Amino acid sequence: MLKGNYCSLLFLLAFPSIGFAQQQLYGTITKKGAPDILIGVNIANRSQNKYNASDWGGNYKIPAVPGDTLIFSSVGYLTDTLIAVSWMLSERYDVFLTPRIVALPSVKIDETGNYRMDSIQRRDDYRFVLDKAHPIVLMNEKRPGDAPGFSFSPFGYFSSTEKQKRKLKKRLRQEEEDYYIDSKFSPARVAQFTRLTGDSLQLFMTRYRPSYKYCRGASSQDIFLYINEKTILFRGSEPNALFLEQSP
Repeated sequence: MLKGNYCSLLFLLAFPSIGFAQQQLYGTITKKGAPDILIGVNIANRSQNKYNASDWGGNYKIPAVPGDTLIFSSVGYLTDTLIAVSWMLSERYDVFLTPRIVALPSVKIDETGNYRMDSIQRRDDYRFVLDKAHPIVLMNEKRPGDAPGFSFSPFGYFSSTEKQKRKLKKRLRQEEEDYYIDSKFSPARVAQFTRLTGDSLQLFMTRYRPSYKYCRGASSQDIFLYINEKTILFRGSEPNALFLEQSP
């Protein structure tokens, strides 16, 4: 009887903590000062090593308890870091990300200076993920009759946490590449060289967006020549629609 009461007591003591651990932070992520929903925003619970991303509706959810550190990041927006408190978890908590301000190009000593500063900041924000190796092989005690070499245990590598971590790393790597391309092939720079605006500028940016590999090896002069070459092609391919919004 005593043993049964003892087990029941342990269950009751554990139950509140189980419910507490199942709390989630959830809501919608939008652009600050605008109704634009933000898709694919990275959300990381640094305290619990949990990761997720906002869906096509800008909605997000991630396990959290009071005191957890959460990071929200997306290309083109300032990273937002917050500490979860009880009231955030008792109702929806909407997040508003501030766009990065991109100045029009003038005389710049280093065209990628802003990118490097932002890259350093992103690296620092996600150092707890990027600097941590994934468990690829877990070495277990070998049993008689096992083949030579290691005994493999895939459970660590294929765990939910490790899958989330790999997805986050992949997204961060892709975002880093996209942001580097944007630093070389920015709308402001293209507009300055081509005199395009509005829909014409957007079409040009989409059609002739260079690869990350090309941008990594391209100098400022290379980028200028690339834009000039593509502008000639663009003029020839859209003779009736181009430069309708061009500045005089």
